[in-house]
Amino acid sequence: MLAGGASLSAGFMAPAPDAAAQLRSKLPLVVIGTAGGIPNEPKAPARVRVIDRPGRLANRPSDRGNVYAGRAGIETRGHSSQLFAKKQYGLELRDRRGDGRDVGLLGMPADDDWVLSASHSDKTLMRNALAYRTARTVFGRYAPHTRYVEVVLNGNYRGLYVLTQKIELGAGRVEPDGGWILELAFGYQASGERHHTSRRTGRPLLYVDPDDPGRRRARAIRADVVRFERALYGKRFRHPERGWRSRLESAAAIDYVLLQELLGNQDAFHASTYFHRPAGGRIVLGPVWDLDIAMGNTTLDHFRSPPGWHLGKRPYIGRLYRDRGFVRGMAARWRELRAAGLRARVLGAIASDARRLRGAQARNFRRWPILGRYVWPNPVDPRTGRYRPTWRAEVAYLRRWLDARISWMDAALPARARRGP
Repeated sequence: MLAGGASLSAGFMAPAPDAAAQLRSKLPLVVIGTAGGIPNEPKAPARVRVIDRPGRLANRPSDRGNVYAGRAGIETRGHSSQLFAKKQYGLELRDRRGDGRDVGLLGMPADDDWVLSASHSDKTLMRNALAYRTARTVFGRYAPHTRYVEVVLNGNYRGLYVLTQKIELGAGRVEPDGGWILELAFGYQASGERHHTSRRTGRPLLYVDPDDPGRRRARAIRADVVRFERALYGKRFRHPERGWRSRLESAAAIDYVLLQELLGNQDAFHASTYFHRPAGGRIVLGPVWDLDIAMGNTTLDHFRSPPGWHLGKRPYIGRLYRDRGFVRGMAARWRELRAAGLRARVLGAIASDARRLRGAQARNFRRWPILGRYVWPNPVDPRTGRYRPTWRAEVAYLRRWLDARISWMDAALPARARRGP
């Protein structure tokens, strides 16, 4: 229970300023009140209050510092993460009629749909935010904007979360007017979801936006995918005008694959793999999503170790790797990114976030005492054969892993470009 006792009244969480202030947090606070349990769907009615600087509220009127205070719908979300005690949530901000209400939370572009990512299996609590920021600020590609927050649900402190934009079409998010977004997913993730199955790979492609395209629109989207797959898997797939480049945006594909390889994402081109197409344009890989079990946070040997190319046998990317021009493009782009300070910017972001999260992470792990214990799919420390006992050790491991990965790619990518596929 939060010290000072934010109380639930008539189904609405109304946190007193002194209760919020007692967190002594430098992070924003998200306070949620519900009248009952939270299903995974449909969303349950809730009241939400987002406070920008809770540590300063004790000396202010209760309504100052609010970023949002009002109605919402809430659901638990995720697949494997549903098994964790610390749940992650989807939020839809709503008006009095129950319709979506677009609000720009904590300086992010306005929308009604948001995600509270728990990062429970990622004991640094920062892998998703780090990955999305790297995509935006280092690679110059859109990825969801994020803010670290602390969450109170029905009077109970729930820990440190990442408030994240949901992937969807719209201003300040993916912006192809009249276009679509699909997600390549595991078979079990397609159960109950609107999707079609790729004729080439046999993998389900979930409709993300629009999520219910209707028969005519769905046929058009399927036709887009078929044309792309024919170009990619055809005999002349390397042809600069008739091959895969005629259906897939080349520069974006290079950036997306480089980023997934850099971050060692074991789910890449298996699940949580998004791609979209603007009306009249070529398909674009991205945005990146869900990297809690990337960057060495896995028991899969192939992905746990910094050396090694990871994605060559995955759908789509395995074929791209057979095009020497694509591999040479990766090498050239890598040189640009390294010259622009990729290593310093990525490692600097880890250090910056570690300073920002110092107090909040301690509260989080008092609430969820999992340090030094196995949470799927955490690997043991190879130097000790045990799970890392502190948050600082987890952050240090992340930094070492990425530093080693960058060094390995510095040597391996030019060599691969010379050899070809």
